[in-house]
Amino acid sequence: MFVKNKINILMISSSSSLGGGTKHMFMLGENLNNEFNVFYGMPKNSNFENYLSPNIYVEISERKLSFIDIFKLVIFIKSKSIDIIHAHGKGAGLISRMLAILTLRPIIYTFHGIHLKCHSRLNKIIYILYEFLLGGLDSIKILVSESEKEYALKSNIFLGKNYKIIHNGVKNMMIKNYEANKNLSNKSLDPERLKVISVCRLVNQKNIKDTLKIAEKIQSLDFYIIGDGPLWREINNIISRRKINNVYLLGEKQDVFGYLYSADIFLSTSLYEGLPISILEAMSVGLPILASNVVGNRDTIENGKSGFLYELENIDMAVCYLKKLSENKILRQKLGNSSFNRQRSVFSKENMVEQYMQIYKNQIYRKKKDIRYIKK
Repeated sequence: MFVKNKINILMISSSSSLGGGTKHMFMLGENLNNEFNVFYGMPKNSNFENYLSPNIYVEISERKLSFIDIFKLVIFIKSKSIDIIHAHGKGAGLISRMLAILTLRPIIYTFHGIHLKCHSRLNKIIYILYEFLLGGLDSIKILVSESEKEYALKSNIFLGKNYKIIHNGVKNMMIKNYEANKNLSNKSLDPERLKVISVCRLVNQKNIKDTLKIAEKIQSLDFYIIGDGPLWREINNIISRRKINNVYLLGEKQDVFGYLYSADIFLSTSLYEGLPISILEAMSVGLPILASNVVGNRDTIENGKSGFLYELENIDMAVCYLKKLSENKILRQKLGNSSFNRQRSVFSKENMVEQYMQIYKNQIYRKKKDIRYIKK
């Protein structure tokens, strides 16, 4: 049951994948205080059934613009007296901007990564033009890292004056016990070998083929990849064809932390990020991080202090860092402790939620102020 004097927020995502964007959306939604009612518009996924009861949820298409969905959302917004639309990601941004025109609700737009690196020159121009033409509909834009903001400005993506950086945050976890290396949280992993773990969707952005190249050069380590996606079959075929015996595709897992606690090093080979939830979760249990030095990744750790950043596609550099970490347990623990402390001080869930709540309240205050001005 929803109280009418609360602020009603509609969270929209055009993707139902178990990625950082949806994790961020639900973490935010379930941690707002009792001043807010939260509703969701997104594609159906059984993994999120606990969040999406019929009275707070409207189903939309997966990564597709549908005018039927727009109509359903307009009806939903009016029937639930939605005050604010919060768009998560590019697809949700387009949908929400159309809704802003039709319903006159303020939009908060969180980018969750600006993806131009893999696009053709024509697609880049179209996207930049699109943001210039429709970006002014956003009441406020949220960027999740400093490097994402710098990339947006460098790429001539319209931000206007009303934008803010709010770092993604994750739940504070207990630190990994480095003295209990043989007492694994997850019994399916080999206790006798050091374990490198990656958590990501199997898509081009995550650059998993470089993970395979790294694994081939350092056979003394086992590499575990948690996640699913359109490249799963291709990656699996490469592993089989090249007989890479130290890489294991685990698919999607609900209990990611069970694997993180059992791992020794976290690896990200991404081409670009916003601010990766997967790295923040690895930091929250005290894992040392090895990550490509790209947008988003470089905001997570302090290079040489809580992990290492290697230059993208420099496989030998990544292998060198992995050998350094694998051969020195004291170094792994030292960097892991630093990553743990950095997550708590910079990337906590509580800090993230508090900043979003203030933005929601500010939007309602401005809306009421504008209404009073019009009446005068």
